[in-house]
Amino acid sequence: MKKLYPEYDIPKRSLKDRIFGQRPSALIIEGLLVLVAVVVTIGFLAPATPVEDNSDAVVAELEAIIAAQEAALREAAEAIAQAAEAASVPTGFLTASAAKNMAWSSLSNEEYRSAIALYDVLIAEGEADLETVFARGYAYSMVDEHAMAATDYSAVLQHSADDLASLNNRCWAYSEIGEYERALADCNRLMSLAPDADYPYLNRGIVFEKMGDLDAAMKDYVEWVKRIKTNVIRNDNLAWEGSIEVPMSEGVVYVFPFTASAGQEIVLSAISSQRDLDADPLVLILDPDGRPLTANDDTGEWWDSYVQFRAPVTGEYAVILSHAGGSTEGRVEVSFDISGMFTQGNDGARYKADAYRALMSGDYALALENFERALNVNRHDSEAMNWLGVTYRYMGEHESALSHISLAMELDDSYTLPYLSRGITYEEMGQPEASAADYYRYAMLNRNRTLFHAELEGDSDFELPMREGWVYSVPFIAKRGQTIDIAVDTVEPGFVDPLIILIGPNGRALIGDDDISRSEYDSVISDYKIKASGQYTLVVSHAEGGSNGTLNIDIDVTESAPMSVAGFDGYGCGH
Repeated sequence: MKKLYPEYDIPKRSLKDRIFGQRPSALIIEGLLVLVAVVVTIGFLAPATPVEDNSDAVVAELEAIIAAQEAALREAAEAIAQAAEAASVPTGFLTASAAKNMAWSSLSNEEYRSAIALYDVLIAEGEADLETVFARGYAYSMVDEHAMAATDYSAVLQHSADDLASLNNRCWAYSEIGEYERALADCNRLMSLAPDADYPYLNRGIVFEKMGDLDAAMKDYVEWVKRIKTNVIRNDNLAWEGSIEVPMSEGVVYVFPFTASAGQEIVLSAISSQRDLDADPLVLILDPDGRPLTANDDTGEWWDSYVQFRAPVTGEYAVILSHAGGSTEGRVEVSFDISGMFTQGNDGARYKADAYRALMSGDYALALENFERALNVNRHDSEAMNWLGVTYRYMGEHESALSHISLAMELDDSYTLPYLSRGITYEEMGQPEASAADYYRYAMLNRNRTLFHAELEGDSDFELPMREGWVYSVPFIAKRGQTIDIAVDTVEPGFVDPLIILIGPNGRALIGDDDISRSEYDSVISDYKIKASGQYTLVVSHAEGGSNGTLNIDIDVTESAPMSVAGFDGYGCGH
């Protein structure tokens, strides 16, 4: 029986919490600056071309641009005030409203230097409220000027001592400048004021980790994961594949079990492989008793995580992968390496790892040999049995593939991958209904959310967001004799391995598709002829390759050609 890990019913955070309750990210300054063009009657800002901060000369240039920008903004404020006076509008009204709107626009567009300059003008002109000071602190945090950020958060707290967002963000700012005791004080006060909040545990855990108190950090990291968790996904393949890329989204927690012997050295990294989204991974290692052994939030230039440790005892450990506060979306590559003496129980994972690498390199004989070795260690290893069947499929031996994949289903009825494996096998054998039935079963077993689309009419081209475990039902009316063409592919950024199934009016799965080929992950159903009129349903989900992104759905309907009989006069009878 598979080892169980605790799950918790924690509601998802509100949009307000996600925006104002998050820790400020430690982003690299990208130099998104704004040059000012002033129109006396209304005033507006035009963003300048992004400048890359990569040399001393460029830094000097940036400083000069910032100084010029601040001077221009001061001139803009004077011009707006003069315009207000000329129009008999109360002095300061146009200044505050225009500058605040422009500052918020800059902040929303991640043009933090521009926002700071505008907030400077507002504060200098006496037009700042607490929200303005807080917003400038946030902008300072986003360009790594954490001491300035802490000063602004402190100014807010002088007037509103229990402001939760300021306490949370100042805790993070203090941790970034090494003021750890002050950071802990802010996090502790925040926990007392908002006992249900989640971010204080992440921030305090980070502070403890920086202070070298890993035991205290791990306790907070565990509490953070419990509170943000909305979906737990167990994946047993990491130990023998060595490297797995998984989609990360808010509240997702991955569990990767592995067996280690006492004294073995384990190295694990979790790296964002999608820098445009740049997920912020958080890694914990649980010992065989389920207690945290080691952890890491950030190591290296980005937000990547890295742990290296020696197994204290022999048993089943687990990698817990989730996200920290920098970013929740993107793909994360998890790499695992284990070295040292193997004992019984590790051999199976080693044989499967060797077999998988052989399969991917096209050495099918070696793959078969090593999957068989894994099964000799454990005849009930459903993963090894499934992949043995997949190897036979790669070799074109479909009957052997079906028998081994079906046996994998019998060995572990909670293991869903064999349904996908057998569906692909049936599809290659030209048995569309058997293939579609397995695809549909796979999608339903992995489903955690069902979404319904409005009924389509005729040709359609639209997009659907996809996440782990989502299944869409897309109904449409089709008539006998029509031909249906369906194409589904990924819209960048993000990556989805689409899986589609066509369901007939009687509720039976008719045809489906996973991949066009082993190297092309798009899904296609071509020239499918409708045999009976009625309501059909296109089921759209994802396979193993990826689940985080957007899918483009293109459905073309071709009407049947009218029947004609040459020389028919309407009176004769056919022979």
